[in-house]
Amino acid sequence: MLMIVPLNALKPGEKGIVVNILGGSTVRQRLVGMGLTPGATVQIIGSHGYGPIIISVGGVRFAIGKGMAAKVMVRKL
Repeated sequence: MLMIVPLNALKPGEKGIVVNILGGSTVRQRLVGMGLTPGATVQIIGSHGYGPIIISVGGVRFAIGKGMAAKVMVRKL
């Protein structure tokens, strides 16, 4: 069964494949610039109850806010 969830729903250590990015062109451009393109595999490195989510895309780590992470839809692996 395919589980499509927002990126911020994943827990540390979990991975997903980007299927869609919601939001306007500015948000899309910023996320695509980080490598969050459809088909890319992303892993959650760290996520606390506060502050940004640390993710890894293509071996590079980024910190993004929870609001922005909510716009990235992933298929849970």
